[in-house]
Amino acid sequence: MKKLSITILLIIASFSALLGQPETLKVMQYNLLNYGNNTGYCNTTNNNISDKNGYIRTILTAYYPDIFTVCEIGRSSSLPNDFVNNVLNINGLNYWMTSPGSNTNNSSSLINCIFYNSTKLTLVGHHVAQTYTRDVDVYDFKFKNDESDRVTLTCVVAHLKAGTGSDNESKRKMMIENTMRYLENNYRERNVLIMGDFNLYSSSEPAYQALTNETAYPHSYFIDPLYPYGVGNWNSNYNYKDYHTQATHKDNDSNCHSSGGMDDRFDFILMSENIYGGRENIRYVGGSYNALGNDGNRFNKSINNPTNQAVSQEVANALFHNSDHIPVTMDLVVSLNEDVNELNSNELSYDIFPNPASSEINLRFYQNNSGRANILLFNTLGQVVFSENIFVNDCLSEHVINVENLPKGFYFLKVTNADGLTNTIKIAIE
Repeated sequence: MKKLSITILLIIASFSALLGQPETLKVMQYNLLNYGNNTGYCNTTNNNISDKNGYIRTILTAYYPDIFTVCEIGRSSSLPNDFVNNVLNINGLNYWMTSPGSNTNNSSSLINCIFYNSTKLTLVGHHVAQTYTRDVDVYDFKFKNDESDRVTLTCVVAHLKAGTGSDNESKRKMMIENTMRYLENNYRERNVLIMGDFNLYSSSEPAYQALTNETAYPHSYFIDPLYPYGVGNWNSNYNYKDYHTQATHKDNDSNCHSSGGMDDRFDFILMSENIYGGRENIRYVGGSYNALGNDGNRFNKSINNPTNQAVSQEVANALFHNSDHIPVTMDLVVSLNEDVNELNSNELSYDIFPNPASSEINLRFYQNNSGRANILLFNTLGQVVFSENIFVNDCLSEHVINVENLPKGFYFLKVTNADGLTNTIKIAIE
């Protein structure tokens, strides 16, 4: 059944592209934790590559990406193709391709890597932005059905220096500043994502400040899809429990995985202003950014215990065993044949924070014109439990919904604007 579902999705996507209709591009970033690399403490007993292949296959059933970037894959030249053959191109699939990262620095046994859906994308270039501590890889894509070759997407994959203290913070800053200078010189005002394991403990760290510095890098700075609600001092902070991506193990029960439970936001996908605003045929789908498997009940706990409400227990167990990180995901809408105004008007775009929520939901809208908007909140029985009409300003506006008196559970938030554009997002109230 899964094989049939994937085939149907591919057929629909192909027809959409041929007809010039917008289609969704799904992006995932994941630290695989010493995949194919024996460190002694991570070895063939507690980090077996065959077992990891099975875990990753299970995790991918919860989100079928078109672009899959990874950190911590062993530097052996055979590993990326082995990963394609044993994890991705299985059960009749044959469209996955790869380009491994580089190791110009030559100081690490681990590299970055990218895997991509070749029915949608063509890799046209691979560059190295900087080599201090570790290489930062830059991958350039064009879209398969774009005959003009005018729509491009660049993915920058970075694994920043780990560890606490000013020395490690300084090294992370140096890696990012080198990268940002490279992008400012070569990728001005382009469709760019930067992703990876950034090992950042707080948004006040110099590396994060450099990534988002519009003054220093006016043509290449990045926007955090969780801004402002998920941005702050993430380390061991309950207020940011919905956004933590590490560690999947509460106890040190394997010697390979970090322990302590979920209490850090190390893993990121950030977007250029072009993608945020949808100015060059690619736009971020508001509310789509997600830490896969984080249901908001993981603070200082394992990803699979207590029972995970965001993913199935099978997926939660796979996340637990495969890595001490969880993946982050993001959806993009891509239009190859429509102009920018048509792309921006295809659907209402908005973000919600936090999700899960406990007392209030914050809505952040993006639209070209001011006007009225209708907000409906449905329970799983289809009953309307909240309704409100509001005025939405052009460009960016925000609104808060009080949900503290609603029963815990899953709901659907539907927003419709004056032009009849609508979008529905699933939320959880805890």
